[in-house]
Amino acid sequence: MPNRNKKLFSDFAEVRASTPRTMRWGFGAMVAVIVFITALGYWRGDVGQRSMDEVISNELATVEILYRLQFAARERTLALFGAMHAEDPFIQDSEIQRFYRMGTAYGTVRSQLEHLRLSQTERALLTQNQRQTASIMPQHYRVIELLKSGHLIEAEKLLVEQVVPAQDEMINTLTTLLDGAIRRTHEHAASARLAQHRATALFVAGGLAGILLTWGIFVLVTRRMSGLVTRLADTSERLHESNHNLQFRQLALDAHNIVSVADLHGTITAVNDKFCEVSQYTREELVGHNHRMIKSGRHADTFYDDLWTTIRAGQVWHGEICNRRKDGTFYWVASTILPFVGEDGLPSRYVSVRTEITPIKEAQLVLERSRDELERLVQLRSGELAEREEVLRSITNAAQDAVIMIDASGLVTYWNPGAEHMFGYSESEAMGQNLHDLTVPERYLERAQSGFSQFVEMGKGPSICRTTTQQAKHKTGREFPVDVSLSAIQLRGQWSAVGIVRDASERVRFEEQLKQLATTDPLTGISNRRRFDEALASEVNRAVRFSSPLTLILFDIDHFKRINDTFGHQAGDRVLIQLTLAVSGLIRTTDLFARWGGEEFVILMPGSDLDAGRVLAEKLRMMLEMQPFPDVGHMTCSFGVAEYGPGSDVDTLMRKVDRCMFQAKASGRNRVETTETTPEPEAG
Repeated sequence: MPNRNKKLFSDFAEVRASTPRTMRWGFGAMVAVIVFITALGYWRGDVGQRSMDEVISNELATVEILYRLQFAARERTLALFGAMHAEDPFIQDSEIQRFYRMGTAYGTVRSQLEHLRLSQTERALLTQNQRQTASIMPQHYRVIELLKSGHLIEAEKLLVEQVVPAQDEMINTLTTLLDGAIRRTHEHAASARLAQHRATALFVAGGLAGILLTWGIFVLVTRRMSGLVTRLADTSERLHESNHNLQFRQLALDAHNIVSVADLHGTITAVNDKFCEVSQYTREELVGHNHRMIKSGRHADTFYDDLWTTIRAGQVWHGEICNRRKDGTFYWVASTILPFVGEDGLPSRYVSVRTEITPIKEAQLVLERSRDELERLVQLRSGELAEREEVLRSITNAAQDAVIMIDASGLVTYWNPGAEHMFGYSESEAMGQNLHDLTVPERYLERAQSGFSQFVEMGKGPSICRTTTQQAKHKTGREFPVDVSLSAIQLRGQWSAVGIVRDASERVRFEEQLKQLATTDPLTGISNRRRFDEALASEVNRAVRFSSPLTLILFDIDHFKRINDTFGHQAGDRVLIQLTLAVSGLIRTTDLFARWGGEEFVILMPGSDLDAGRVLAEKLRMMLEMQPFPDVGHMTCSFGVAEYGPGSDVDTLMRKVDRCMFQAKASGRNRVETTETTPEPEAG
């Protein structure tokens, strides 16, 4: 280039020296060429920039719409899955409405795509996608019809076997469109580079006339074109990278993190496999239930108040939470709770992303315990141990719960007043004694000693770091339930255990009362229908498994309505109570006597055949016929007896015994029938 410039200037000087007129014409021609090349260069650059801007705008719009189509297609399938696994009908209906909204959004976005500049191939793929969409819609609506009609199994089968594969084909078509858009972007970039090379050649040719000015214009245009091409190439690369990131981000997130989605009330609507693996609950046990089911109880109420205040304000909450697994053990997670804010500015649901940090928290606990032990030893040497022990003793002495510590030999090393009150042993009696011998009933002693042996070796056990309910023994020999929370402490290389024990008698008694109320008829005190249904299902399964006989007796009081109308409902209630007491005295302890409803009663007889049931029914009928009832005098009952047969089920057996009872009533009442007929039922 320098030699060319030198020659150019030498020729120009020679011409200028030879004739001024030639110089002026040459100078004018050079200026004209420079002006032309400059104008051409600027025009070329401006056209290139507008072309690239248009390409970028069109390609970005195409890629954005394709991403939105993919998102709407996936959301429709997720909405169907959400509706299918929603136990609450309102949540199911909400998911179905979300499916329809996603369908509308899908159609709107696809209409926008049709108005963009697309190649013939892309138009063909778009037409193929339209056919796929038209093909899959009847299947979608069929799934929704099955869901609304309660056919969940058929809906799930149709969704998994037909809808999901068809949906995958539709998404693959969209992915092909997306790849084509990205490939077209690269082609436009290559075209832009070719245009740049041509412009460069033009500038070089013009440089022969005005090398200095043309070079400046060339540099300017080149920089502008390079910037445009670089921007387009970078954008294309980012779009391609984003496409791959979207495909792998979900896989990476599910493999590493615990993810769940909850509604505004904390009810779980979706979880990933990692959540189920860590919490030990199945997806069916989690979805539709509140997050409180994994609450550990180790955080104060203010902790959760702060959490909800943050996310309800539409802000992201970060923190560490201790949760409880299905087996009762604890685990720690570093949580990020992200609220999804709607157009109204309010959260519509919450997504929680957690990472389990239980090993880290356990390591911290070990460090804290080691630090506390070191401090205790230092304080022992500095004379401060006594003061701290006194403070600790004051706290534990004031505690209502028993606080007990044992060494690696199982001998008591600490025994607070709460333990004295709970177990009846004074501190002097308990210190240095084997804890299991003092407090564990004899029938549980071997199991307790076995578990303690494992604890001594490893510092671990089924009861460590969790609260369990066990049977304990008082000094007097009286047994009572207790809630025990155990922690392991390693002192001088040996494991010691610290336990906080609370008397659970009242709680257990209250739970038994609740269970009794739930399974007992409040008037007669015998089993209610709920308890009978559970026992019947269990005994039918047992009869099927072991081929053992099973018989039912169903009976009711004849003309009981007349008794109520004549003597009043209170007299009728007393009749039911007296009948219950009389029948209960004649049946076996293995038989289940329950009130079926109103004046109807049922007796479940495991291990008894039809003849045994008929004999018992006749005995009961005669006894009730002869027994006087103070309020109403004498009364009778009609009995139906049926035996479980192979191939039957609970409903079949109940219909059979019910028809036998009505046959007894239709045949004149005060009888026992075992023949299955279909009489018209009578009142009373």
